[in-house]
Amino acid sequence: MTSPHPAPEAWAHWWNELDALAVLLKQSKGGLVSASPTREQAKLVVQYYFRQVRPHLIDLSIDAGDLEQLDRISQYLLKLASKRSRRSTYRTRMRELDNLRGEIETAIEIRATRGGAHSAGRLTTATEAAILATLDQIVPSTALSYQQVLQDLAEPQRVSYRGTAAELREVLRELLDHLAPDDEVLKTVKLEKDQRGPTMKQKATFILKARGVGETARKTPVDAVGAVEDSVSSLARSVYTRGSVSTHVVTTRNEVLTIKAYADAVLADLLQIHK
Repeated sequence: MTSPHPAPEAWAHWWNELDALAVLLKQSKGGLVSASPTREQAKLVVQYYFRQVRPHLIDLSIDAGDLEQLDRISQYLLKLASKRSRRSTYRTRMRELDNLRGEIETAIEIRATRGGAHSAGRLTTATEAAILATLDQIVPSTALSYQQVLQDLAEPQRVSYRGTAAELREVLRELLDHLAPDDEVLKTVKLEKDQRGPTMKQKATFILKARGVGETARKTPVDAVGAVEDSVSSLARSVYTRGSVSTHVVTTRNEVLTIKAYADAVLADLLQIHK
C-alpha cells in the first residue's frame, strides 16, 4: 500500500503556525510589533516553510510562479521579524498568503493523491492521465472531481454509481462553463422559451466554432455532450427494477463507463489533448 504524501500534512501544520501568528498580531498593542513571542513565531513560520513545506511543493511540481510568491512573502516576514516592524505590514503579507492558499491547497491535494491513484492502477490510460493533468492546470477543482470519478470506477466494492455519473457530468459542465461563459455564449445564441441559460451542447458548439472547427467536425463532440446529458439524466431517474441489487450495480457501472467514454472523448477534444 502506498504511503500518503507528506505535503498536505506539512501544509496544514504550516497554516496552524500562521494562524498562531495571526492571533499574536491581533493581541499586540500599538502600531509596531516589538514583542519577542510574536517575532519568534514569525521566524518559526518562515523556518517551517523553507525546511518542511517548500521541499514538498517542489516535489509536487507546484506552479513556479506560486512558489516564487510564497518565497518572497516568507522572506519578507523574516525581514519584519528581525526588527520592530509595523503590524499593518505583517497583516498585509498574511493577506497575500491567504489569497494564494486556496489555489495551492487544491493543487497539493490533487498532486499528492495522484501518486496513490497511479499505484492503485486507477489511471489506466494515457488519455485519463492527460485529462487530469490538463484540468489541474486549467480548473483545479474540476480535476479533483475527475479524479474522484476515476477512483469510484476503480472501487470494486462500490454499491452505487449514480453519484459517479453526476460527478462526471459536473466535470464536463464546469469545463464548458470555464471555456464558454454564459454572457459570451448568449451573444451568439437565442434561448428557447423557459430556457434559463445556454445548454451544454450550445456551449460546446460555441467553443468549437471559436476555434474554427467546421460544422461537420463539430457534430461528433457536440452529439457526445448531448449523450452525456441525456444518459446521466436517465440514470438518475432509474429505479432498482433489474431483479437484484447486484445485477443493478453491475449494469449501472457499465452504463457509467459508457457515459465516461463519451465524456472522455469530449474532454480530450475541449482540452486539445491530442493536438
